[in-house]
Amino acid sequence: MATPMPTLAAPRSSAPTIEMVRNMAGTFDVDAYHCMDQRDNELVADEILNGAGSDTFVYHFTINGTDVSGISVVGARHLANHYRGLKHRIVGSVQKTGALFEYRAFPNDMFAGDTRAQVIDDLAREPDYYSCVVEIVDVKTGNSIMVEAREERIGYSRNNEPFDRPNYQKIAQSKAYRNAVLALVPQDVAIRWKADMLKLKKGETITASVIGEKRRNVLQFAARHAIAFDRRRIEALTLDQIAGLGDAARDGALPAFVNAARALGLEVGQGERLPEPETEQTPQQGRRGRGRPARSAAVDNNSGGNNRPPEPPPPPAETQSEGEPPQRVRFE
Repeated sequence: MATPMPTLAAPRSSAPTIEMVRNMAGTFDVDAYHCMDQRDNELVADEILNGAGSDTFVYHFTINGTDVSGISVVGARHLANHYRGLKHRIVGSVQKTGALFEYRAFPNDMFAGDTRAQVIDDLAREPDYYSCVVEIVDVKTGNSIMVEAREERIGYSRNNEPFDRPNYQKIAQSKAYRNAVLALVPQDVAIRWKADMLKLKKGETITASVIGEKRRNVLQFAARHAIAFDRRRIEALTLDQIAGLGDAARDGALPAFVNAARALGLEVGQGERLPEPETEQTPQQGRRGRGRPARSAAVDNNSGGNNRPPEPPPPPAETQSEGEPPQRVRFE
C-alpha cells in the first residue's frame, strides 16, 4: 500500500518570519529583517564554498535606544547545540521548474521515501521556487514543530536585474531549520545565549546596512511620486529620523511623507507641470465665431436674420406697345 505524500503548503507568496529579529520587547523592524535575511543568504553561500567558518552568530543594531538582535542561520546550529536534545529532519519538499512540480517525501523510520511529479500548466508562468518542510523535536519536553521555508530561483540585484540563485535549495533548508529552532527553544534561553554571544564578540553590527536599506526605500518612494530631495541631506539623517521617514513611505501616505520630510529640514519640491500645448485656431471671419462661416448679405438683408433662403426676384414684365390690347403675362 502506497504511503500518502505529506501535505505541503500550496504555492503562495512567502511571508517573513519575525522570530529571527524578535527582541525582549517583541519589536520588529522590516528593514532589519531584510538585511538579516540577505546576510543569511551570504552566510549559507559562503559555508557551501568555504565550509563552516563564520563566527557571526548574532546580528544587532540599536534604534530608539532599544537593542534589537537576531540569530543567524549559523548561530541557530550553535544555539541548538547549547540547548541540546533537539532532533531535526526534513519532512518533504516541492521543487517547481516551469510547469513541472516535483514532490519529494524524505525517508523516516520505516518509510523509504517517495518522489512524484506533476505538470500544472496553469502555474507555468509563476516564479520557480523550492519549498521544504522541516520538523524539530525536543526530546526533553516532547514538543515538536514543523516549519516551512520557500526560496525563489530568480533573485534581483539592487538595480532590479534578475539573476539565477545557485544555492536557493540549501538556503531554504537552512532557514527552515533556523526558524524551527527559534520557535521551539524557550525564549529566555535564546535571549541569554544572544547576550553571551555579544559579549564574546560573536555578533555583527548591521546598523549601517539597516539605515542604508531605509534610505533606499525613502529615495525609491520619492522618485515614484516625483518628489525632489537633496541626497546629501538625507544621508545626514540619523537612524531614528530615517526610520520615521521610512515608516511614512511604507504606509504610502503621500501628505504624511511630505510633511515628515519638511519637518526634518529636507527641501521638498515636486516636478512642475508643463503647460498644455495650444490648439491651432482658424482665423475669424468678420465678427462671427471661430469655425462658423459667415452668412450671405442676401440672407441678412432679406430674411431678417432668419435661416430661410431669400425669395427669388420677380421676372421683368414684357413691354407692350401703345394701342395693343393688354396681354397676359406668362411665366415659364
